[in-house]
Amino acid sequence: MLAYYFYPFEPNQNVREYSKEQLMDTKIVETLFDYCQILEAYITKQGWAFLIDHYGYEKLYEIDKASGWIDADTLEEYKEWVQYYISISEDE
Repeated sequence: MLAYYFYPFEPNQNVREYSKEQLMDTKIVETLFDYCQILEAYITKQGWAFLIDHYGYEKLYEIDKASGWIDADTLEEYKEWVQYYISISEDE
């Protein structure tokens, strides 16, 4: 599992998983970041590895700026935040 979203008002906490194919779409990644911002979605360690490998930090930083999830003023600060999120992410 790369990333997942909890439907917040569902009684059984249904989960939507994101596939590699979906995460290749920048608009979907932006939406994922939007959900992460309000703690309704999570990115696993494998998900971060995929995103970094596929987009690189610079492109992820651009996508994140459109989302507004991680409030980083520089790319270096963004990288530090991403490393923090990786460190607290689930393995799968």
